[in-house]
Amino acid sequence: MFPRGQEARQEPRPPSRFMLLVLAIVIASCGTQETTVKPPPQSFPSSEATNATTVFLTGAIVTTKIKSERIVSYADRDSAWSHGLLVDFFDAEGKHSSVLRADSALVRERRRGLEVFGNVGITTDKGTKLKSDHLAWNDSSRVIHTDGYVVITRDKDVMAGYGFESDPELTHIKLRRQVTGTVTDTKKLTDSL
Repeated sequence: MFPRGQEARQEPRPPSRFMLLVLAIVIASCGTQETTVKPPPQSFPSSEATNATTVFLTGAIVTTKIKSERIVSYADRDSAWSHGLLVDFFDAEGKHSSVLRADSALVRERRRGLEVFGNVGITTDKGTKLKSDHLAWNDSSRVIHTDGYVVITRDKDVMAGYGFESDPELTHIKLRRQVTGTVTDTKKLTDSL
């Protein structure tokens, strides 16, 4: 025991190795090192053109001709954004069958596909008309389709609905949901389908 008025003195213990390691890490992290931040990878167009034409062929026969007021291509992604679009469709013999117009499109050349947006309209050489906000086209299967709403006019007949599928001549039409219409001659309608 210690005499009165005197307290026990403890000698300070040297810091443990663990505490020294923690202290070194804290001091090192407080330094003024600048971290290098890499910007996100940017994708630049591989080409850009005005008044351009893209052609899809089957053998030597032209199946689709896409004319664009402006087109921006990204070759590494097999995609091109087209603006001010006019598409001519041709049948299996190479005869012109219909015209599609749209505000813009995503063109996939290697996949031979096309997705069109905004004020989409198709007019066949026989006078059938289609209006929609969105359509997709696959040149290999020769199918136009959308899950969206379409209105089809043939003479005085009008059909409308959701879930559309057809050939570019609009002769084999399928509407899947909420189908409505006004038909003046059902025999003529079924004969043409």
